Formats: sequence, structure tokens, C-alpha cells
Amino acid sequence: MLTMDRIRGRLVDIELEKVEPFGWVAVGVVMEGLSHEKGMLFEVKASDPFEAETTLRAEIEAFFA
Repeated sequence: MLTMDRIRGRLVDIELEKVEPFGWVAVGVVMEGLSHEKGMLFEVKASDPFEAETTLRAEIEAFFA
């Protein structure tokens, strides 16, 4: 599943994928912001897709806070 969203004013491409034996992996790529932020990659592993996406969003929020 692939979605685009804004987190802290930055455009983020979020992809969720089921990966055995880890469970779910959420990957977020920051697409907009200062030049050094373009293409920044965040990755989270979790047992279900909701937890993976929620944790990923929290990590991105914390990084840019």
C-alpha cells in the first residue's frame, strides 16, 4: 500500500509492505523541505500495519520537531 501525506509540512511518501518473518514494514521518504532533507528515509518494523504506520509517523514528527 502506497500513500502520500503531509507530516510537519513536508510531503512524505509512505509505503506499507508485509515482510516475513518481521510482520509489516513501513517506509517513509521525505519528498519536500530543505535540500538536505530531500530523500530522507525512515523505516519501522511492527507486527501489524496500523502500528507500523503510526510509529513511522511519530518518528518523522519527532525528527522534525
